[in-house]
Amino acid sequence: MEARQLDNWHLLFALFALALATTAVSAAEDDRAGPVFIHEPVNRVDFSNTTGATVECSAMGTPNPEIVWIRQNGTAVTDVPGLRQVLPNGNLVFPPFRAEDYRQEVHAQVYVCLARNPVGSVHSRDVNVRAVVSQHYDTDVNKEYAIRGNSAVLKCQVPSFVADFVSVVSWHTEQGDNFSPGSDYDGKYLVLPSGELHIRDVGPEDGYKTYQCRTKHRLTGETRLSATKGRLVITEPTNTMRPKIARNGIEFKDVDSGRDVALLCPGQAFPVPFYRWYKFDEGSTRKRAVTLNDRVKQVSGTLIIKEAVVADSGKYLCVVNNTVGGESVETVLTVTAPLSATVDPPTQTVDFGRPAVFTCVYKGNPVRTITWSKDGKALNHDGPVLRIDSIKKEDKGMYQCFVRNDQESAQAIAELKLGSRFDPPLIVHAFQSETLQPGPPVHLMCVASGNPTPEITWELDGKKLTSRERIQVGQYLKMNGNGNVVSHLNISSIQTADGGLYKCIASSKVGSVEHAERLNVYGVPFIRPMDKRPIVSGETLFVTCPAAGYPIKSITWERDGRTLPINRKQKVFPNGTLIIENVERQSDQATYTCVVQNEQGFLVKGNLEVAVMGKLKEFHHDTNNNLVAILSNQNEKLLFVSCKSSNVFRVLV
Repeated sequence: MEARQLDNWHLLFALFALALATTAVSAAEDDRAGPVFIHEPVNRVDFSNTTGATVECSAMGTPNPEIVWIRQNGTAVTDVPGLRQVLPNGNLVFPPFRAEDYRQEVHAQVYVCLARNPVGSVHSRDVNVRAVVSQHYDTDVNKEYAIRGNSAVLKCQVPSFVADFVSVVSWHTEQGDNFSPGSDYDGKYLVLPSGELHIRDVGPEDGYKTYQCRTKHRLTGETRLSATKGRLVITEPTNTMRPKIARNGIEFKDVDSGRDVALLCPGQAFPVPFYRWYKFDEGSTRKRAVTLNDRVKQVSGTLIIKEAVVADSGKYLCVVNNTVGGESVETVLTVTAPLSATVDPPTQTVDFGRPAVFTCVYKGNPVRTITWSKDGKALNHDGPVLRIDSIKKEDKGMYQCFVRNDQESAQAIAELKLGSRFDPPLIVHAFQSETLQPGPPVHLMCVASGNPTPEITWELDGKKLTSRERIQVGQYLKMNGNGNVVSHLNISSIQTADGGLYKCIASSKVGSVEHAERLNVYGVPFIRPMDKRPIVSGETLFVTCPAAGYPIKSITWERDGRTLPINRKQKVFPNGTLIIENVERQSDQATYTCVVQNEQGFLVKGNLEVAVMGKLKEFHHDTNNNLVAILSNQNEKLLFVSCKSSNVFRVLV
C-alpha cells in the first residue's frame, strides 16, 4: 500500500508540474504592475534661503518602485552636504542656507523624479527649483504726464530680480488716501489687477498729490512702501492734439486662467479721445468689437477681463479716436490653463505582432509640444497619438506622453503588457554526434531563441544532468541584441560511462524544443542505474536502456530470464528502446532487464522496475477547494492542495 501511494505521488507530480510552473510564471507576471506616481512633484518650487524646501515624490507598483532623482540630462542627483539631500523615502530636501552658500547648479536647477521597478520606468514632470536669496530691494514710482481730462496710469517699478515674487497690494497718498484692489470701475481711482493705479479724468488737483505703492514678497511675506513718491504732471491743453499712445509695438501679456487681467491702452489727446477694443478672429485679419458685460469691463482706455478663461486668448486691438485723428495698438493675450494629461488606454495587453495605439488626452493652454517616452527614454515621435504597428518583446513596458509649454509640463503614464502570442523556443545552433576515445575534455553547446527567453536543460538518456564532478552545466544570454540564450555542457575528462544519448531541451511557458545526438566513447559496455518507472494503466511505456561503451554488438531486454518480445504488445529496437502498449498491472508490472554485449562477448545487465497505477477516473474540488484526483484501483484518491505561496501534494487512501 505504501509503495502504491509513492507511485501515486510521482504520477500526480508529473501531471501537474508543467501546469504549475506555467501558472506560477503567468501569475507572477500578471501580479506585476509598473510604477505610477502617488505624489508627483509640482512644476515649480520657489523658496527663500531662510526657509528651505522639501519636494515630495512617491510612487506605487508591484514590486514597489525605487525612487531616484535625476537632472534633465539623465544624470543622478546626489547629496550636497548642507545644501541638498535625497531621503530614503524619495523626498528631495533643500535645507535653509546662507546667502554666500548659494550654488546655481543646486538652487536653480530642473529636476526630475524617476520611479522604476522591473516592469519599467517613469519620469515625473519637470520640477523647476528656484531658491531666492533674501536681499534688499527698493520699488519706485516715477512721474507720469497727462493732459487734463484724460486718464493716467501710475506704475510701481519692481526690480527684475524680484519681479516674480513681489506684487502690489495697495497705493497710498501723502494726504492719507488708501487704494486697494477692488471693483469700483466707475470711481476715480482703481487699482488694476496687475498693480497699476488707474486715475480717471485727471485735473489740476491731482498734480498736488504724491503716490506710493506697497508691495509684498510672497516667499518671505515682507511688505514695504516704495522708496520714491510719484507725482502726476498735469498739462493744460492749448491746441487740439491727435491721440498718442505711450507704447510702441505689440505687447504680449500672459495671465493664469481664473485671474483678472488688464489690457492697457495709455493714450493722451485733446479733445479727450474715445476708446474702442476689438478682438481678431483666430488666424484671421477679421476683427470683432469686444462685448462689454459683467465680466469684461472698460475703464477709459483700459480693458479689464475678470476671471479670464482660455477663450479670452487672442490678439486685441485698441483704437483711440478724437476729432483730430486716431491711433491704435495691439496686445496679444495668452490665458494659461494648467496642463494635464491622461493616456487612453492606461493599460493594454497586446499579442505579439498585433498593433497597439496610445492616445494622449490633454488639457491646458498653451500646448507647445507633445512628446513620448518609453521607460524614461525619449521616443522619436511627436503628436497626441502613438501607434506601434507590430508588437515585439522589447515593446512591453511603461509609456508616457509629455505635454509642455514655456512655463510648465505635464505627463501621463500607460503600461503595455504582452499578450498570449509568444515566440516558441527554437534551437538555432546545436552539437553533433561524435565517437571519442576516453580522456579528453568534451564541450557541447546549444543556442536557442524564443520569447520569453527559454531556459536550456540537459539530459543523458532521459535523466537530467546538473553540475557535478567532471561535469559543468551553465548558460548565459547573448548581449548582441538578438536575445539568444547559450548553454554549455562541459565534461573535463570523458569516460566510457559518459557515453549515451545527450539531449538539450529549450523550454519556456509557451513550449519546448529539443535536440539529441549520441556520444560514443570507446570501452566495454556499461549501463547507468534506472529509476523506478510509474505508469498509468492503459498508457504506453517507452524506455531506452541507458547504455554506454563502444562498439556495442547488441542491446536486448529480458523479463524473468526470457528475451523480449514475448507478446504483441512488446517491441524492442536495436538502439535499446523498449515499448509496451496498453500496460496493465497484472500482466506488465514487473522488473525488466536490459542486456548489453560487445563483439568480444563482454556482457552487462541493468534492471528497471515498472509500477502500473490505476487510471485517473475524475478530478473535482472538495469543500476546501482542494483538487482531488480519483483513481480506478481500489478507490485510491490523490489530494492536490494549491495555494498562492506554496503547492502541497498529499496522498489519501
